[in-house]
Amino acid sequence: MANQNNKVVRYRRKPKAAAIIFAVIIIYVICFVAMYMSKSKVQTYQVDTGSLTTNVTFTGIALREEKVYNSSFSGNINYYQREGAKVKTEDTVYTVDETGRVAEILSQYSAAGTNSLPESSLATIKTTLNNFKTDYDGSDFSSVYDLKADLNATVLQALNENLMSNLESIVASTGSSNLFQTIKSDAGGVIVYSVDGYESLTQDQLTSNIFDKSKYTKNTLKSENLIVSGNPAYKLITSENWNVMIPLTSEAINEYNLTSRNTMTIKFKKDNITATGGFSIITIDGNTYGKISLDKYMIRYGTDRFLDIELVTSGSNGLKIPVSAVTEQEFYVIPKEYLITGGNNSDYGFIAESYNAEGQLSPHFVQTKIYKTSDSYCYVNKDAFDDGTVIVKSDSTSRFPIGQVEKLKGVFCVNTGYTVFELVDIIDRNNEYYVVKKGVSFGVSIYDRIVLDAEKYTENEMIY
Repeated sequence: MANQNNKVVRYRRKPKAAAIIFAVIIIYVICFVAMYMSKSKVQTYQVDTGSLTTNVTFTGIALREEKVYNSSFSGNINYYQREGAKVKTEDTVYTVDETGRVAEILSQYSAAGTNSLPESSLATIKTTLNNFKTDYDGSDFSSVYDLKADLNATVLQALNENLMSNLESIVASTGSSNLFQTIKSDAGGVIVYSVDGYESLTQDQLTSNIFDKSKYTKNTLKSENLIVSGNPAYKLITSENWNVMIPLTSEAINEYNLTSRNTMTIKFKKDNITATGGFSIITIDGNTYGKISLDKYMIRYGTDRFLDIELVTSGSNGLKIPVSAVTEQEFYVIPKEYLITGGNNSDYGFIAESYNAEGQLSPHFVQTKIYKTSDSYCYVNKDAFDDGTVIVKSDSTSRFPIGQVEKLKGVFCVNTGYTVFELVDIIDRNNEYYVVKKGVSFGVSIYDRIVLDAEKYTENEMIY
């Protein structure tokens, strides 16, 4: 038995096939992850429609049809029209209390509760407060005083209407028929409660000093409770048509091609409102000015003499792509007279010559993609032919050796996971973006994903 046990040979186990396969998979996964982590990430951009605007900012001066009206009386003044409101001839603008009794009578009526504000006045007050909240700029605290004056005018206008409707009873109770002076508007227009001395300024009187804002002063009338006879009480803007004048240099005129324009779109920096008006260039005493003629938004900016505006001098529409996404690629340039259609369809191509098995030149049709054409040439991808390939003109003995190249601009589209060169036809540009035409043959399309940094890649390179 002992001898038999000593003759037992142990069987050496071979590795199982499953373990080998599992190990191979682990190694593959590790290698793939390592390659993925070490590979730089591809930054892409989704093509969308857009436009480029080349805007330049100027400070302009507003010229309007304005007339200042002086008071014929002295005393406490109360305004009854909100600034910026349209008034008609014979509308009550303000009253002057020469005796000081109007304030006493109004306080008595208010205390008695007979002068509660109507719904329309409350709605006006609410709108005024909402507009103030939206447009408030902490750097211009004077707008708070404007708000106070507007609210006072709204309240006084409502009280005045009630006072006038009960005038007979007030006269009978006070025994006075001359409590205050009521001043009515001499004309129709938009009312403004400030003067600056530029009301009669015309374009022929412009000088470079007029555009110096540091020398400009504006007197706000509605902040005063007393008025002296002969002093300004209000002014009216009597036309919706107005002009914005801007100083121009010869450099600005040439850079933005202003001489060829007869209309101009501007954006008011105050609130980003845009408007389009007539445009002309005028020269006065050797100084050059741009004149923008407008028939809108006069009321909106009726209290502003100086306006910061942008001239919108360009606005090309198309597909907007980053400058860094555009690269160049070489294409064979072939005369169009060699281009034919062949086979059983309308595919374009050329008749190329090559040697057959017998060592003889044999013509054959080569289908190609025509990326671009001009009046005399067509552009073909360099992968279509070997350099030096000879093509033959149809029904002729003329031959052309392929070799001339020219670069075309384009982008690398990566919709399919690898780079595909697509043409671009640039119509506008700035430092960051191009605007290219839509619908170009073999060109980029809306919503394509393109490589953001085209210089790092080549065509047919897998990126995912």
